[in-house]
Formats: sequence, C-alpha cells, structure tokens
Amino acid sequence: MDQMTLFMVVGGLLILTLILASIAQRYHAFVEERRQHVQRILKRVGEIDGLIQRMTGLPVPIEAERILRRDIIARLQALKGIHARYDGIDHMIREAQQALEQVSAKPASTRLNEQQLERMTRLTGEIEWLVQEKRLLTPVSPEEGTRLLELMRMRRAESLYNHHLPEANRLANSGQLHQALWHCEHLKKVLKSYQAENQRIDAWYLEVEKLNKQISKRLAGG
Repeated sequence: MDQMTLFMVVGGLLILTLILASIAQRYHAFVEERRQHVQRILKRVGEIDGLIQRMTGLPVPIEAERILRRDIIARLQALKGIHARYDGIDHMIREAQQALEQVSAKPASTRLNEQQLERMTRLTGEIEWLVQEKRLLTPVSPEEGTRLLELMRMRRAESLYNHHLPEANRLANSGQLHQALWHCEHLKKVLKSYQAENQRIDAWYLEVEKLNKQISKRLAGG
C-alpha cells in the first residue's frame, strides 16, 4: 500500500469516526429530549390525578372528574405517541380508561366545615382556570366548558349557603350578633356575584338579606 492510499484510508476512517460520533451524539440528545418530555407528561398526569383525589368528600360535579380523567387518557396517549415502547404505557392507558368508565357520583357532605369549604373553593377555582385557559389536553367544547363552569359555580354557591346561613342563625340565636352579621355579609357578597345566573341563588340571597336585616335591627336596639 503506497503512502497516498494509506493517507486516504486513514482519512476515510477519521471521517467515518466523526460521522458515527455525530450520529451517536444526536441519538443521545434525542433520547434525553424524549426522556424529559415523558417526565413532563407524567408529572402533569400526576397533577391532574391529584386534583381528582382532592375531590373526595366534596360536592364537586361528576362532570369535572370525567373531564379530568379524559385529560389523563389524552396525556398518556400522547406519551405513547412519542415513546411507543415506554414500559407499562398500555397498562396505564387501560387503567385510566377503566377509571373513566367507573366514574360515579360519590356521597359528599351537604354542609361543609370551614376546612372543607376552603378546599372546595380552591379546588373548583383551579379546575375552572384549567377549563377557561384551555390548559387541558382533552378536547372540551365551548358548550361543555360553559356547562361545567355553571355547575361548579352553582355547587360552590350552594356549599357556601349551606355553611354560612346555618352558622349565622346559630350565632344569632346565641346572642353573638356581630359574628352572625359577618357570616351574613360574607354570604351576601358571594351570592351577589352569582345572582343573575340562577333563580335559586336569588332566593338564597333574599333569605340571607332578610336575616341580615333582622340581626342589624337587634344590634341597633330595635
């Protein structure tokens, strides 16, 4: 083998080595990017599932759970689309589909305590934000979104009514008029923001306003 041929062989091997190294680097970059994408999807699935778990014992509309479980399925299917051989993905999708099929109305307290009421307010607010800002991967039609928002606002208003009005009556009957008045004023403020949406809320508002006037009259010595 003459010197020129040897030079060409060595040069060719060097070029081939560089090409293979570039391919390997790109492949590793692809694998790492895919891994990070998978982790982001799984993290979001966990967050959505966390919302569902927080519904336990709260009168959240069943429609909210159905939409969130659909979203979990959509995210898992997206994961399969970018990593078809991800370990256990088919089983995860089947489990998510079964969970959606088994969604049913769960018994919840009709009168929530303060801690439950705070949980209810925060949870429904988070779900409303997801729907309004279109942060869900599953398709939600405008009609379905509007319906869900109305249901949650109504359920939240009902929960506030069932807590604050009995509490105001209890405090008024025991002579704790200022505390009773606070519950009335707070409930009136909340219900007023929903007043134009539902006749039941209008009736609740009139009821609490009547009690509010009675308590105010007692405080004034009337």
